[in-house]
Amino acid sequence: TVINKVANTVLNLTLKDVKIDVSDEDEKTALSVQGDGNVEIELDGDNELKSGFVRAGLEKNTSEGTLTLKDDNKDGSLKATGGANGAGIGGSMNNGTNKITIKGGTVEAKGGLYAAGIGGGIGGGGGGGGEDITIKGGRVTATGGDYGAGIGGGSGGSGKNITINGGTVTAAGGFNGAGIGGGIIGSGENITITGGEVKATGGDYGAGIGGGSGGS
Repeated sequence: TVINKVANTVLNLTLKDVKIDVSDEDEKTALSVQGDGNVEIELDGDNELKSGFVRAGLEKNTSEGTLTLKDDNKDGSLKATGGANGAGIGGSMNNGTNKITIKGGTVEAKGGLYAAGIGGGIGGGGGGGGEDITIKGGRVTATGGDYGAGIGGGSGGSGKNITINGGTVTAAGGFNGAGIGGGIIGSGENITITGGEVKATGGDYGAGIGGGSGGS
């Protein structure tokens, strides 16, 4: 667990060929980021994070701090896989996420059942929402579990304030989930694309960009 409690400061962390797999341990998370301060993670080499039941692969539940993934050395990748009910990158069960920025690297995020690839875990309302997610560069692939969005809300959650202005982004929602936006019964709000290459595909009954099944 990485905790930066001091607001308006940056804690820098480098992942270099790190592989953490706790997917067979319930309620264990491979890496969690918390606190009011910001955390910037440099990706060097090939990195893999796999978490257990109800936890996100790279976990950042809603907090004041911003999580930034970057690849200044142009050689880094991250595969983050959530357990059932947990996002690939973002919220755990009954938690949303916010303030996630991707600047570079090859990033693959796969949500567990009911959770977003990048965004919220399972949870109605704000509990499963994904907000303030920005992609500025890199190659990003986000795949939601069934009922979750590729980027945005988990089951019952909405995706809000999602901005893409660079990079190559492929977002696929699970069954009933939007590619970018809401999970099942969740909406997609204030989604802005001003650059980069974006392919967004909803699961059955979900929008490519917008709401999940039953959402707006």
